[in-house]
Amino acid sequence: MAESLGLSKEKIGRIDGSVPVRDRGSILQDARIVIMTPDVCHAWLMGNLALPAVLEFVRSLSTLILDEAHTLEGVFGSNFAFLVRRLIAARNFLSKNGAQKASPLQFVAATATIQNPKEHLERLTGAKFSAITHEEDGAPQCERIVAHVACPEGEEYEAARSVQEILLRKGIDGSFITFVDSRKGVEFLAKLAGGMKDEEDALSTAEVLPYRAGYESEDRREIERRLRDGTLRGVVSTSALELGIDIPSLRVGLNLGVPPTRKAYRQRLGRVGRKGPGVFVVIAPHNAFQMYGTSFHEYHKMSVEPSYLYLDNRFMQFAHARCLAVELESLGAPSKTPTRVAWPDGFRDMHKMARPGGNRSKEFDGITDLGGDTPYHGYPLHNVGEARFQITMRYTDKKIGEMNQTQALRECYPGTTYFHLLRAYRVAAWLTGFTPSIRVTPTAPRLTQPKIITWVNADLTPNGILEDHIVRGEHSFLAECQMQVTERVEGYTDHKNNFYDYRELQQKNSNMRARSRNFRTSGIVLYINRDWFKGSIKKALAARLREVFVREYSISTQDVHSTNTKIFLRNRGENWVRGKCIVVYDEIYGSLRLTEKLYHEFQHVLDRLQESVDFEEDANLKTAVDWVRDEVSTFDGGKEGDGAIAFLDDSQNTSMSQDYVRVFAAGSVVCWRKKGQMAVEVKIIEPIVDPIILDGKLVYRIESKYTRHLALASSLEPSANPDEWSYAWWNRRTQMYEEPPEEEEDGGSNAPAD
Repeated sequence: MAESLGLSKEKIGRIDGSVPVRDRGSILQDARIVIMTPDVCHAWLMGNLALPAVLEFVRSLSTLILDEAHTLEGVFGSNFAFLVRRLIAARNFLSKNGAQKASPLQFVAATATIQNPKEHLERLTGAKFSAITHEEDGAPQCERIVAHVACPEGEEYEAARSVQEILLRKGIDGSFITFVDSRKGVEFLAKLAGGMKDEEDALSTAEVLPYRAGYESEDRREIERRLRDGTLRGVVSTSALELGIDIPSLRVGLNLGVPPTRKAYRQRLGRVGRKGPGVFVVIAPHNAFQMYGTSFHEYHKMSVEPSYLYLDNRFMQFAHARCLAVELESLGAPSKTPTRVAWPDGFRDMHKMARPGGNRSKEFDGITDLGGDTPYHGYPLHNVGEARFQITMRYTDKKIGEMNQTQALRECYPGTTYFHLLRAYRVAAWLTGFTPSIRVTPTAPRLTQPKIITWVNADLTPNGILEDHIVRGEHSFLAECQMQVTERVEGYTDHKNNFYDYRELQQKNSNMRARSRNFRTSGIVLYINRDWFKGSIKKALAARLREVFVREYSISTQDVHSTNTKIFLRNRGENWVRGKCIVVYDEIYGSLRLTEKLYHEFQHVLDRLQESVDFEEDANLKTAVDWVRDEVSTFDGGKEGDGAIAFLDDSQNTSMSQDYVRVFAAGSVVCWRKKGQMAVEVKIIEPIVDPIILDGKLVYRIESKYTRHLALASSLEPSANPDEWSYAWWNRRTQMYEEPPEEEEDGGSNAPAD
């Protein structure tokens, strides 16, 4: 292609994570066309604007081409939108101070699966676009058979293993690709294909290999090479191989479960049948598509979902404002927010706060610490201010991968087996220092499942309810509010269903301790004060409501979670145990307010939920959905504010005695945020509740470095180190720590599969 354009091969450069830093400057100097990943553009290019080669490259940049533009949505796309604006700001300053003024930056974008390209790309870049559409697909394409192969619920992996075994045993003219929406699932299914044996030379000898994010670049390249030259019979992949590859030998595609979005379905379907006839099979339970109110045929014909960006998220804005402040200093530019850039609403105020000397709000202390002095590395494009762990060998410090804190809590907790390129490793220790890391050692394959407990503290005070988003009926209400969420892995079970509790394990090994993730976010609370709204019904409604919502609005499944137990509704400074509610919340640190859409479109989501349960055999679930619809129909639709808060005070029918409240355990080290002052670490002595003197509010006796104090519960929050604090129960009647009676509707462990 370069030759057809009159360019020598040396004029085409590639810079990604595998290219040594020492070579990148010369590539920028020599090349006319540079292929670069967004992550390297953010973490390296923008972080080194003072280098002469980088300065000249940014100054002379004329065209920015965005391939597979439909992927630039959600968290990644929203971060990318700020990156593009920072790049434009740097280019504007350099061209203004250059020998001649540069023409405006030209954008070109390409995608085959997007519903609203012009509108989405204009929001993404702040530039004006013209949409050029082709009705005919120009990609190589032959006849394809698409099918939904039904399997019993819970046996999807076994069904996929059987199909892969047939393909390997009988042989096909080409290779196959299996998509699994879980890193752990990818490793597990690939290992099943090899009979669970430990493959020391897997990269060069295995017939089937896994492929996912988190591998070292040389390992990824070797898998890609074998896939292209035909020496690999099959590959099991996450969405990492969903797009951007053209491998004619791929003849069969398998998908474990329904793809997370219709965009993903279209892209995965497009991987097969490019050179000869192909087959694409969705392996899922018989009612998998009916659960979302469609048939497989309807799903196949449906258009792709709209693309979403979350440019008003204050934590995301703050992270990029910090990056911008460093960039302006590197360029010698004025510290004020650059003009001639289409910054999202609120960003200019955020930049004033983030730049040196800015009056920063206390809520940004945590994300400031994560960014440190190198915000480019502290704020990756795929996350919003979340810690990342290096996976390293225990005794050699050899790096074998990486993952974020959310993934680590579910895939790499102490004691579990971590699978990597068909080899099994035991997680020996978590190190949470300046560079968080997880140490592993080789072990025999063993499957484990985490026991993850989720606590949600929902703030239903006037300040906690977002934009007066609360409506009520006679016995129910729906609200969007701020929340504090704690996810804690307290142990794990093995394949024989034996449970290993960290409280017992750490008595022999101090590294075997519970690990937690704490974050502020937002979500919706549905409260229904009815006897039927409990137990398995409430659990099923919470899960199905989330499933239908994320499918309907093309939201990544890992970005929104739900729970039905251990929910505390805080009203006027008090934490109350409430059994009559479910919560759907943003899993993103700081919240992108993804669930605001659920609040506004709750009736529509219920309609879709109704359609999905019409195919269910569970009569109780169908009846429960009808009852929920009846309750929602009584909502007055107005902004109730304090009226709904008063309703909470009047509701006394809960699943647990009001005597018990969830509190910090004695000795816990927590953060005390006094109004107008920096947060300080304090130790919990005990909670107290005096209905007369304290007006019923929960207050703690705390101990700081020099003295003891009283502090409102609302001013305390978990410290950054999960090993320093824990929750316990407090009986307000006896004024003692004690366990309450078993909660009737716990419904078992609140542990996601992956």
